[in-house]
Amino acid sequence: MRQFLLKFQLLFWVVILLGIFAMAYWVIHPFSYRWDLTREKIYSLPRSTVDVLHALKGKRIEVLLFYSREDESRQGVEVFLRECQRYHPEFRYDFYDPIRRPKIARKFNVQQPATIVIRSENREERLFRPSEEGFANAFLRLLHPKDIDVCFVSGHGEAEIYGTEGNGYQKFREMLEGYNAKVHEIVLARDHVPDSCQVVIVGGPRWDLLPEDQADLDKAFAGGKGLLYLIDPMDPGTGTSFQRFFGIYGVEIGENVVVDKASRVVGGDFLMPLVSQYFSNHPVARGLKQASFFPLVRTVQPSVDAPPDLTVTPLAMTGDGSWAEVDFKNLENGNAAFDIRTDVAGPLPIAVGVEPAEKSGGKGRMVVVGDSDFLSNGYLALSGNKELGLNMIRWLGRDDRFVDVTRPELRFKPLSIDTAKRTKFLIVMLVVYPLLFFVTAGLFFMVRSKTS
Repeated sequence: MRQFLLKFQLLFWVVILLGIFAMAYWVIHPFSYRWDLTREKIYSLPRSTVDVLHALKGKRIEVLLFYSREDESRQGVEVFLRECQRYHPEFRYDFYDPIRRPKIARKFNVQQPATIVIRSENREERLFRPSEEGFANAFLRLLHPKDIDVCFVSGHGEAEIYGTEGNGYQKFREMLEGYNAKVHEIVLARDHVPDSCQVVIVGGPRWDLLPEDQADLDKAFAGGKGLLYLIDPMDPGTGTSFQRFFGIYGVEIGENVVVDKASRVVGGDFLMPLVSQYFSNHPVARGLKQASFFPLVRTVQPSVDAPPDLTVTPLAMTGDGSWAEVDFKNLENGNAAFDIRTDVAGPLPIAVGVEPAEKSGGKGRMVVVGDSDFLSNGYLALSGNKELGLNMIRWLGRDDRFVDVTRPELRFKPLSIDTAKRTKFLIVMLVVYPLLFFVTAGLFFMVRSKTS
């Protein structure tokens, strides 16, 4: 044995030296890997997210995150992004504080913290405090790029898409442009509805539309386009053209204002109902986890005589403590009290979706909401308003680029052992394992004593 060791001594030293060099390189070289040993793999990326990242290989992905340094949520986002880097070799991300780096924030038109800009080639996606599902769907939209043409109707007192006031739609327009939508402003009497428009928005008209205007919108719906109506409460006797028009499609808009005193608990106003009940089976409500606020909203519900070739679905409901107030004079005087004779108790629908029935086709989609201010500059960033508005545009524009990210949950599974199994377990641990140890040690010493 000694002669053998002396003969191959140089070889052993070379192997040991190479091993030392390998360990030093492994320690010095940047290397990041971790193992998820949980049964449900709760600390790993879901398969749907991994598949999208694999499909994006070959395309550089750049993520710019505008978070303040004091924001505690950025740590969790960074853990997620590090995992993304494991599955995409050209995935890069950088954090910027919009207050300390205002030049970069202005360059990318970032107006609020926790804004995320995802860029790949000549495409860009914007997110605001997204979930993992939001990231995965942004990656999917980069994988399958698509532009949506959105037309805002003007000429009837609608909210201005370039208006910077609280009731303007500038932030809503910028959000759509960040979603790669092409935004246009049209006058129905002059432009009608251009063929390029995929979604037509009537946002907060102050007076009735002309019959010719309604005919243009009816033709657009029949031609497969998406219509978004945001109709605020109006004085009794006004807005009758909308009531007649929506009645054709099985939608009934109420001459009322929804009151919800429970909104004051979360810092709102009793005329700004909190909506946390969504029709989860509808694509508009898919993935919504935050409540929405609707300042000064009327009820919108399916009518009892809806056409058989259309499906009318309530999308959002107010809370149990809300009611539909019909006495506007009382509200103007600051008196909000439920009257069982005239008012309707909640929950109440304030938005509906209209689409062709399964067996019928050739028609578009429509969403009617009893309020236009929830997407205005003053309320767009409030809770889940922005996500709800964007979901409406996606559904109306037939944007089906969506991946459902389901993250497994850690389940507590206690070990339950009956008496017989417990006895076997004790025998193995206290008798068999020690016996194997002593037998192995005895055999080792016997062999060594004979060969020494």
